[in-house]
Amino acid sequence: MPNDRSRNVAVVGSPSTNTELTVDLLQEATEERLVGALTAFDAVQNGQCITSVGQIVSIELKNRWHEDSVFRNLVKRTGEIPPITNRQDTRTADLVVGATFRKSTNGFDPEVLGMVPPTGTPVYRVDQALLDRLLKVYRSEIVYLGRAYANDVLYPMWFKHFGSGPGGAGEAYHLGVFGKTGSGKSGLAKMTLCAYARHPQLGILVIDPQGEFSLELSGTRVGQQGLQLDQVVRGQGRAIHVFHIGDLQLDDWETFEEMLQSLRFLEQLGIPSRSADNSRKAAEVIRNKLEGTHRLDNLGTQQALDDALRAVADQNNATYIYSSARARELQQRVQRLQSDRNRLTQVFNDSWTPICQLFSAGQNRQRLFSYSQSGIINMLLGSPGATGPRPVIVIDISRQGNQRFWSEELQRRILGKLLKILVAQATSSLSTQQSANVLVLLDEAHRHAPSGRLEDDSEADQLRSLLRRAVRETRKYGIGWFFISQTLGGLDNEILQQLRILAFGFGLAMGTEFDRLRDFVGGDKRALELYQSFRDPQSFPRRDLQEFPFMAVGPVSPLAFSGKPFFFTMFTDMDEFRRFNNL
Repeated sequence: MPNDRSRNVAVVGSPSTNTELTVDLLQEATEERLVGALTAFDAVQNGQCITSVGQIVSIELKNRWHEDSVFRNLVKRTGEIPPITNRQDTRTADLVVGATFRKSTNGFDPEVLGMVPPTGTPVYRVDQALLDRLLKVYRSEIVYLGRAYANDVLYPMWFKHFGSGPGGAGEAYHLGVFGKTGSGKSGLAKMTLCAYARHPQLGILVIDPQGEFSLELSGTRVGQQGLQLDQVVRGQGRAIHVFHIGDLQLDDWETFEEMLQSLRFLEQLGIPSRSADNSRKAAEVIRNKLEGTHRLDNLGTQQALDDALRAVADQNNATYIYSSARARELQQRVQRLQSDRNRLTQVFNDSWTPICQLFSAGQNRQRLFSYSQSGIINMLLGSPGATGPRPVIVIDISRQGNQRFWSEELQRRILGKLLKILVAQATSSLSTQQSANVLVLLDEAHRHAPSGRLEDDSEADQLRSLLRRAVRETRKYGIGWFFISQTLGGLDNEILQQLRILAFGFGLAMGTEFDRLRDFVGGDKRALELYQSFRDPQSFPRRDLQEFPFMAVGPVSPLAFSGKPFFFTMFTDMDEFRRFNNL
């Protein structure tokens, strides 16, 4: 127990349990900001000294005289009753125990609080020196993303890789960061990415639908956070590879067939994409013709386009695509296109060439997977026996980063193809009993796995189904998923239920968002009340006064063994983040 009495803020009161204690505040602590504060108490369990650490989640004031109707009438007239007002106030707080440590010859070991300390046991503020002593054995694994809520002490966290050995969790787990725009979720995600980058054996894949991570990891700062993300990652010995859609080389005929439909080339022939069966048959006809006569990586020629048009205009093929009456119309449309050289040139430049370029070979173009160990997924998973750090790979599928040729359909197709290959290769690693050990970060996750109904068998539905399957099945392969989203209600519920570590920033305290939040904290009323007290970070008058508070759940901190929600405030000074984490 600390000798300095000024650190004592309360004593254990009644009623109390081994997970939540009622504590009576001392007079000298009544004017301190204690809601959210880290506190501790010492006790003896099984003849051994223990120290328990927790957070104060609420404070209640009572004055039983002021609750009497007679005295209330007096207060109404005079404003106070000198012998009673203030002097008879009592303040009690709820202390939620987060972790307990048992003193041993090696320092402190984790313990479970299986008793209730006696009333009158001093409760004191936690300082940095105490935390450092309690967590000394874990020091190499600890990362600081901010300070404990309402405290100056650094809140300790750990982000382990998914393999075995030092610093490994032995299995993958899924994470989520949620909050409205301006809540600090992107900043927290970037710092978390830096924390994972400390593990060289962990492959990191960032799927970037907005372009923010691509810019940050290319050296261009986005927003006002000021974290030099690229420098921090490279400082861990990591290579960074940023790939745009134009840098990828797709390499199978099935995908080419799908692109003819989804990227609306067939609409140039008068076959609308909404006519799914007709467009599928037309794409099949073109593929069958070209697959036998042309190389997939060399389709961007006028000859290839002419062969494709002749295949569609063939009477047998046209009849296969449409019934006899409409087949003749299709033949005539294609023939008119073939005879109009200006129109044909326009179709070649604007519709045919962009699709073919997705499959063409070229300098610095990368396949998603290659048996020669040169594909993007190969780089991510690492070659067998390799000991060097794996790279951080960013796939920029944003409109801004792909202005020459972009569509939502193309975005979904590439993302779906990438994830299928990743899951397939990770599955094959089970036979070698080798964990894939990969973290996949997906920004704006609600775009790709929205809640609610989607059109059956649409590209959006297929992508969401793939993500559902991935989060359910890939954990055992060593693939962890990290979802970033502005909304809880907008993200598919099946995916949400698979997340093990979650952080909630400001802005989720209303409607269905709050209902989802309540489920994740187990209906903990006091934790929810503390979350609702968060102040909007954008409401501060100056940036140096801003706070970005978060509520988190899951095994992400040595102070959160109990599974209860905990609260912290994210760093706003990135020099502090780098200094305290030796980055």
